[in-house]
Amino acid sequence: MESGNANHEVETTPRITIKGILSLLMENIDADSGKRVVSLGMGDPSASTCFRTTRVAEDAVVEALQSQKFNGYSPTVGLPQTRRAIAEYLSRDLPYKLSSDDVFVTSGCTQAIDVALAMLARPGANILLPRPGFPIYELSAAFRYIEVRHYDLLPNKGWEVDLDAVQALADRNTVAMVIINPGNPCGNVYTDQHLKEIAETAEKLNVLVIADEVYGHLAFGDTPFVPMGRYGTIVPVLTLGSLSKRWIVPGWRLGWFVTSDPCGMFRNPKVVERIKKYFDLLGGPSTFIQAAVPQIIERTDEAFFEKNNNTLRQTADICCSRISEIPCLTCSDKPKGSMAMMVKLNLSLLKDITDDIDFCFKLAKEESVIILPGLAVGLKDWVRITFAADPSSLEEGLGRIKSFCQRYAKQVLAHDLNKKPFKHPTELKAIMLSSARNLLKKSLSSPVDSCDSSTDKRSDASEIGDACDSKVRVFSSSSELLDKLHEKWSLVKKQPYPAMYSSVFGGIILDPTKMVIPIDDHMVHRGHGVFDSAIILDGYLYELDVHLDRFLRSASKAKIFSPFPQSTLRSILIQLTVASQCKKGTLRYWLSAGPGDFLLSLAGCPTSAFYAVVMDKNFSQCKEGVKVITSTIPMKSSAGAPSKGFFSCFPKLAEPGLLKSVKTANLTVEEAKGAAEMMYVGSTLPLLPIIMWDDRSIGDGKVEELTIALFDLIWEDTVAGPETQRLCVPYA
Repeated sequence: MESGNANHEVETTPRITIKGILSLLMENIDADSGKRVVSLGMGDPSASTCFRTTRVAEDAVVEALQSQKFNGYSPTVGLPQTRRAIAEYLSRDLPYKLSSDDVFVTSGCTQAIDVALAMLARPGANILLPRPGFPIYELSAAFRYIEVRHYDLLPNKGWEVDLDAVQALADRNTVAMVIINPGNPCGNVYTDQHLKEIAETAEKLNVLVIADEVYGHLAFGDTPFVPMGRYGTIVPVLTLGSLSKRWIVPGWRLGWFVTSDPCGMFRNPKVVERIKKYFDLLGGPSTFIQAAVPQIIERTDEAFFEKNNNTLRQTADICCSRISEIPCLTCSDKPKGSMAMMVKLNLSLLKDITDDIDFCFKLAKEESVIILPGLAVGLKDWVRITFAADPSSLEEGLGRIKSFCQRYAKQVLAHDLNKKPFKHPTELKAIMLSSARNLLKKSLSSPVDSCDSSTDKRSDASEIGDACDSKVRVFSSSSELLDKLHEKWSLVKKQPYPAMYSSVFGGIILDPTKMVIPIDDHMVHRGHGVFDSAIILDGYLYELDVHLDRFLRSASKAKIFSPFPQSTLRSILIQLTVASQCKKGTLRYWLSAGPGDFLLSLAGCPTSAFYAVVMDKNFSQCKEGVKVITSTIPMKSSAGAPSKGFFSCFPKLAEPGLLKSVKTANLTVEEAKGAAEMMYVGSTLPLLPIIMWDDRSIGDGKVEELTIALFDLIWEDTVAGPETQRLCVPYA
């Protein structure tokens, strides 16, 4: 069901996750190409045959499990012996000793990140994050309503922190700065001196340091790993880490949140109590995994770590060597640690590639090679390559990337090169035009793409060369702009939006290049709008009047008044459907306060605005089912209910014995997850089978007989329903 207020509070995730992007790239793979997939995008070393955990770790887990002593709950902050073992392990590299009270066991480093930001969140708070960086920090900050400010890492200085930018960005509301060392996604390792400078800068600004050391000790260059906690006497440090990378066990989800603070700021009883209470809300790692940690740490031989670092050095060398053979790719700094590196794209040497997202999607489709677009980690027109892979896979993957770049290489004539000078022999200056790749690019839009407040305060934007350095085209006439839009849409094989109505234009639009909603600031920026939808099936509009009634009720509650009476809205929607000639799809419509003056008051909105779009979409039964997750966003209080036709189907299910009885009741989450079958019932998707909720299968994890039968009955009821529920569209 898609009726309701477009509330801005729902927009808590400013960008898509790395896993989400990689999933979309995998979906873009051509399964019929015959090429095996080479994934150089995910930082999971366990997927490679050359990276395996030590037998010591496996035996410790088996021993803990078979002892039958660790099948119950652990203390929410972690088992005492686990906390003590982690404290002793981290103290090896510190000038002071950590106690077990300084350590809190988490479900991986990701949970440690969330704990850190939850503890620091307060009204008006902001946090300084590195760019490029790890997007989970931005995601967590958004859920905590913490403002994110980015400082740059400098590629020409080994990806060091731009400390001048940090000082310019910080203010009295800055609660912390985050550093990732060894670096993800850059592969850098900070020197002892640079860490000291970071500590001194943080002390000067009166902010603490969150040190993400999930790749701790994975340093194979000429710079040894030094923990940030060494300077805990200068500035309080929250150290985040895990077993995941160093022991090659990311799936075990064993991490830690550590207060590296010998001066005792975090030992304040109120602070300690607050942290402990927050951990009471969390579910930590499995008890038997925690119980194995002391043996894992104590018994793992140093030779295991040396072998892994030597392998990473070898695979990093392969990456740098092969990249040097590809003119349009540049590695600004050879990796010295972690498992990934950033590579610069020189798009001026490529034809028909618009940006890093376009590059990665075409590469996935044509070569079955997965790498991560740089925009996902904060750098437009860069890519992240993970080198924690088998050498043979790296060679094959980078070979395919080379072939791909050769196919898309521009043919540059010698006399063209003499027309103007270049900063570098391999560099050609070019005007980069912005383009909308797809919905993914919108999901990735963030302060990285526009000169936000953090960018304005950077001391040296030219160090990165991101979107703010690109020359922006100025369209001098509407015809010039329309030519560009026509060029874009000419590449689309099938027009998904055959018709649109806009009250701003005062009519129906069939040309996709003109289907542009104005900058409707109160709907987009303030969330002040309502929307609804109706099905178009076999030339009929279903339940249009019911949906319009609900639509206008929602608008009234949102204090938005329609520019037309309901009868006129109904007529507009019918005429729009006729003009679209769409016989199967969705009709979606919006009502907003209207374009205004970007201020809070509605006084700047001269009139409300009504928009509608026909979407050409073929409905079909989802036989595979879907997986759902628990959202932190509460459901609307008036989400509506299934139609009467839905309930009328139940007696027909009783006849073959598929259904015994029917009742309505409020269920707990656990009761719901224990259901034999589950389904989502809505207005544009008659029925959607649910086979998994979070990490728990519903029933057998398959679409069962009852769900399939109910879908067929609902569909039959919808198609053959009374004329009062469907309206025959009068196509010409």
